[in-house]
Amino acid sequence: MAKKRTHVYFSESDGYRYMHFGPEWVQGGMLINRPYNLSLEYQKAMAAVALFVPHPQSILQLGLGAGGFAKFCWKYLPEAKSTIVEISEDVYMACRMWFKLPEPDDRMEIVFEDCRKYLGRKNLQPFDWLFCDIYDETKWGPVYDDIPFYKLCKKALRDGGVFSVNLFGGEDFAKSHAAIEEAFDGRIIIMPEADSGNKVVLATKGPKRTFSIEELQERSAEIQKRLKIPAKQWLRGLQRENGFTDQIVF
Repeated sequence: MAKKRTHVYFSESDGYRYMHFGPEWVQGGMLINRPYNLSLEYQKAMAAVALFVPHPQSILQLGLGAGGFAKFCWKYLPEAKSTIVEISEDVYMACRMWFKLPEPDDRMEIVFEDCRKYLGRKNLQPFDWLFCDIYDETKWGPVYDDIPFYKLCKKALRDGGVFSVNLFGGEDFAKSHAAIEEAFDGRIIIMPEADSGNKVVLATKGPKRTFSIEELQERSAEIQKRLKIPAKQWLRGLQRENGFTDQIVF
């Protein structure tokens, strides 16, 4: 199979460096003087998986982008093994050259493969966290955005594991939301829309779990300190967006 070539562009503004697959769309970014922190609002929202699985052992990332999640997990979750599936070697090389992505090691594996094909592998070991952020230069919307694909994502999770997907808000959101809801049997939570227009959906599988708001407030304070991400803000946003008061059933 011929290798996928991707035309990668860069820009810098106000201390940030951004990756583009064309002159218009931002595919990721980093704060130049804090390259291992999550810098974009939608990335921080995707990391809300930590509220429900605060100490993952296995992480799957579909789509490397500018390497934000790969670097974040490598830096702040030394006990976890991350697998990043990326179809384009051009994107990987750009991350190594311009976005301070570390070399793969025993805690971070890069797999050059189409993510749908990867999810279809036999005997795939289940994951605690699954991040999905798969866009390219040719489509408005995720590369894969249908019920069979999201069912593959569900299959790749262990019971109690959490799936986090980056979507566009607005009119395009309804179709994606419906497909994820169908694939995950309604086990979803919606994050508030980011300033950029991105909207994150979290989903899980296995027996339903009940989390008290008091418990999650304590957990969010610990996560915010340990992982340098706005976990307290997530919790307030989840409550507003989904109508949660005393507890979250997920």
